[in-house]
Formats: sequence, C-alpha cells, structure tokens
Amino acid sequence: MAKLLEAEMREGSVVVERDVRIPTRDGGFVAADVYRPAGPGPFPALYAVSPYGKDWVDLPAIPAFRHRETGDIAFYVAHGYAYVHADTRGTGHSTFGEWEVLAKPEQHDVYDTIEWIADRPWSSGRVGMIGESYYAIPMWHAAADKPPHLTTIVVYDGAVDLYRDAMYHGGVLSVGFLNWWHTNTRALTLLDPVERLTVPAPENQAAFDFIGQVLRHPSYDEFWRERTAVDRLADIDIPVYSIANWNQAGLHLRGNLYGYEQVRGPKKLLINGGPLGDAHSSINIFNDQGFHEHLLDWLDQWLKGVDTGILDEPPVHVSVRPEGFHHAARDWPLPGTTMRPLYLTSGPSGATSSLNDGRLSWEPPTADEDSTLYTYPADHWAGWPGLGNATNSPGRPPENLSNLSSWTTEPLETDLEICGGLVLHLYASSDQVDTQFIVRVVDQAPPSGDVPAAAQAPWAPVVTRGWLRSSHRDTDPTRSTPQRPWHPHKKAEPLVPGQAEEFAIEILPTAWVFKKGHQIRIDISNADSPALDAPWSHHYGTRMGSDTYHHDHARPSRLMLPIPPADAWIGEPTPPRSSGAPDNGNATS
Repeated sequence: MAKLLEAEMREGSVVVERDVRIPTRDGGFVAADVYRPAGPGPFPALYAVSPYGKDWVDLPAIPAFRHRETGDIAFYVAHGYAYVHADTRGTGHSTFGEWEVLAKPEQHDVYDTIEWIADRPWSSGRVGMIGESYYAIPMWHAAADKPPHLTTIVVYDGAVDLYRDAMYHGGVLSVGFLNWWHTNTRALTLLDPVERLTVPAPENQAAFDFIGQVLRHPSYDEFWRERTAVDRLADIDIPVYSIANWNQAGLHLRGNLYGYEQVRGPKKLLINGGPLGDAHSSINIFNDQGFHEHLLDWLDQWLKGVDTGILDEPPVHVSVRPEGFHHAARDWPLPGTTMRPLYLTSGPSGATSSLNDGRLSWEPPTADEDSTLYTYPADHWAGWPGLGNATNSPGRPPENLSNLSSWTTEPLETDLEICGGLVLHLYASSDQVDTQFIVRVVDQAPPSGDVPAAAQAPWAPVVTRGWLRSSHRDTDPTRSTPQRPWHPHKKAEPLVPGQAEEFAIEILPTAWVFKKGHQIRIDISNADSPALDAPWSHHYGTRMGSDTYHHDHARPSRLMLPIPPADAWIGEPTPPRSSGAPDNGNATS
C-alpha cells in the first residue's frame, strides 16, 4: 500500500502530509498522516485512529500483523477520498497526554479531529469513520457525541461495552485476551525492535496501568461507564453500517449486534464468519478489495450523495454456518423467532466421556429430585503455564471434555437451524459463596465406524459460548430480552451455601444448522483452558469446592434455542465469498 502511494506521489496524483499536529481542546495535539487526491477538492474524508502506530502502514494486512486494520488507504484515495490516519493520544507520534484506553480525553480528541478535518480547505465537510477493532470502538462514542460533521460510521468488529463484551464476560475476568492485547499494543509503540518511529515515546506514555485498573474494577462502575457507549446508543442517529464476525464472539460480536439493535438512524448489519474452518480471518476479509468495493457503495451513498442502490438491499445479511452461506433478512433479531427449550436431565446418554454424560431432552423433566454434582479442581488441572482444565494424554491432543459436565441430545431426526441469542436457565447451588459457569454449545457429529461415541473424539466444534459469575446473577428486567438476559454487574451478591438459585446465563448469538444425525451438546465447567479456549480463557483464581446443577420437575434447567420462522430469510442464500461481502443477486426486497 505504501509503495503504491509513493508512486502516485511521484506522479503528482496524491498528496501526503506526515505528522500533522491536530490541536485538541485541552491544549495538546494528536498526530496524523493525511492522504488526499491532488487538487483543490473538495473531498469527503475518512478518519481512522488507534493506538497501533500509524507508521506501520507499509506492513501487509495479514494475521501476523493483526494491528493493520485501516483498510487499503490507497484504494480510497484513488476513489476520491481523503484519508486521515491518526495515533491515539499517548501513543506513537501523539506524544501529548497518556493513553488511558477510551477515556473521555481520547473521546474528545476524536470529536475535535473530525471537526478539524471538516474545516480543511480541501474538505467537503462530510467525514466518515472507518477501520477494524480498536479503530471501530471509538466510532460508537463519536456518533453518540454528535460532532456536526460526522456523517456515517462503518463499525467493523467494534465492541460497544468493554466490560461485558471483552474484559469481564458475565463478570468473569477474560485474562487471556487482556494480557495478550494490552502488552502487545504497548510493545508496538514502546518496545518494537525495528525502531522505525522517528519520535521516541516519552516516559509518561506508559504510566497508565490499564491492566491494574481492570483488576481494581471487577464490577461495572464509573471506570467502565466512562469507556463505554452502551448507554448512549439510542442517541446515535447518523447512518451506521455494523459489521460483525462470528469468530469474534468473545470480543466484538456482542457489541456489533447490540449496537445495531439500539441505534436510531439508517442502518445496515452484516455478520460474517464464513464456512467453519475458513482460512479467511476477520482481518483477511477486511483487507480484501472486493469487500472494500462493497463498503464504497455505502460510503459513496452518504459521503458523496450518490445513489448506489445499497439502500434498496435488505438491511441484514447473515452468514449461517457451518457452510457459511449468506442469507438476507429484514431485521435483527430475526422477526418471529421463537425460543425452544432443551431440558437438562440425568444420563447416561452414551454420547461423551464427560464426568456425567447427561442428556438433553425436548420434554421437561418429571423427576422430583435430579441433579449433577461437580467438584473442582481436579488434581491434574494446571495453572500457568499449564493447560487449565484440559488434559494432555500421551499421544493424544489436549481435551477438556473429560473434566466437565455435559448434556447431549439424541441424534437429530431433521436439520435444525438456530439464529440469534441463546440463554441457559440453570438452577444451581454451591458449597461456596461464589462460583462461575463457563458454558459451551457444541455440534457433535455421529461416531464413525464401530467405535462408540463415548470412546472417541468426534467432530464437535464449539458453536457458541456463555459465561456468568454467580455473584453477578442479578438481571435488569427492563433491558433483558428473551435472547439476552441483561446483568447490571453493579455489585457482587454472595450465594447462600447449599441454597439453589436460578441463573440466566447469556450465550452469545450465532447462526448455525445442526444437521440430521448430529447431536446438540452443552458443556458446563467453572474453568477453561488457555490452550483450547484461547484467546478468551478466564481467570480461575483459588476456587475449590462443589457445585450442584439441579434439573428436576421443580427446577427445570434448560437451554433456550432461537428458532427462526420459516419466512425469516429473503430470497435464496448465496455461497460464501472470500471477501465476506454479501452477494445480493438472488435477494428480493
């Protein structure tokens, strides 16, 4: 990308201004590189900002360089856009202030930069925001803050709630992602051995202890409210294109979906993911030219006033896995979706080698007393630098099924499609005052040959996951829906040892077809594995005790599945494309 821009600069068709200092309201500045077509303009502008270092744009946008999430700058300049690429305050060349991870000063910088861009003599006054992951998260704040010249945002992999979406899943600390992400992000601008930054980072850039602050704020308090736009989404009335990915289920997925549901202006939703095992990660999709040609239709519509026809398409496109075919829909959640219960009962089901091998039934339990006891930890569980609750037997790959409780259906008589958020209503008690529930929903394929299912490791991909810390079980009925219990996470409420409670556990949305002959399985543990559950593994701590999962007539623990109506989809599905962009050739409105 950089080499292409350099050639265009030599030809005089592109102007590049490096390290432009954009003034901020508190007397400081952020540093940005401005790329624009030669000539007076005016040009609409795209704005991207992150702590990942604007100087690294010459690196290829491949998974090895996960932070390269700007999209192809040269592509947009060639199509008549200015592109402003900035370093977040306290990172890279933005040497004023500290990087405090989406705190108010950072949000103010975004507002001020948008208005600065609109005031340039080459600017048309229309500004859009673009980028993936951290580039996307500030967009929610900016749109809620309403800078007058922000015209549209394209939110690709953009969490909206740092607490719930990323750092504390259901109140359970997601230490695997936190440690990896923050350390690597700081290393990009402070410790990178290539030493290509022309302005060394001052000492104060590393002063803010974000990991320490995350640990000091285990409940949803003012620290998190400052950094999240989740309570201000209804204020957003500009056009929003929210683009999610099933593979980002422990980080961005929840925010992209919730954000789409709550904003009030023109909006569009695309959920990618592709076929199970597809080599195209979210960054591969975001940097595919076909995908950006698709985004160009949205941007031209709002930033250039060109009728591209994108508003005539269905507003929602969903990749339904495991095949990954794209389906068009009228809204999200899919209108008319019903929640069908699958009840936990005792086994054996003969389906797994788990601790209990329980059964999932379409019929409610009739027994007066029925429960599963789960004692933890096992002697062979290993903390850092081990495998968590996974077992590594000689000559076999790691697995943790034998270390948890599971419940499995009979083989399905027909295909079963689900689409939306799942909920586990679990009745449980503990001999401790606090425990946690880590849940996986699994698609288990039929056994092969004459080998019993319980004696083999079948094809059994994790379809989706959910988490809840028992002391964070309180729900807000005004914000809860059939597909998403809303936990305020304001304070920890200890359990009464031995007293059963009902826990509504949010399980992240998915779109999946369980094939005829396959079995639906649910796994429950209070621990996970940094190897098998990376990068969303969680802090286990010092937990030791026993939990009891109740599943009798009076306490019907059940998994609620979102079943779409027969007319949920518009037109015919289209095969997955490497770009992740929807193909609407067969869709009708």
